Amino acid sequence: MSEAHFRYWREALQSSFEEHAVTVTDEQLDAITRDIEGSHECYGMAFYSPDPPSVSEADRLRVELKAERDKVHCETCDGRGRISSAFGTFVSNSQCWKCRGEGRHAP
Repeated sequence: MSEAHFRYWREALQSSFEEHAVTVTDEQLDAITRDIEGSHECYGMAFYSPDPPSVSEADRLRVELKAERDKVHCETCDGRGRISSAFGTFVSNSQCWKCRGEGRHAP
């Protein structure tokens, strides 16, 4: 570990020893500090807990691309994305309900 880590552990141990009225020499304090520092390095192996799997940006984009490629031609609007309906002289033009105006949808 770095010198900064060593100083951190040394200061923490020294503070604890003083609080509990434990007397140690500088050599003993350094040796105990190295032991604690080494134990801390092995903490992950002793109490291993895998990180939850994270989805990388590339994986997310692959899934999106596959979903986009799997889309099929919308038969409801014939791929136009719009539906026209005539009611006498009145004509209604609206977005296709099945593909939501894209002209393609998931199978």
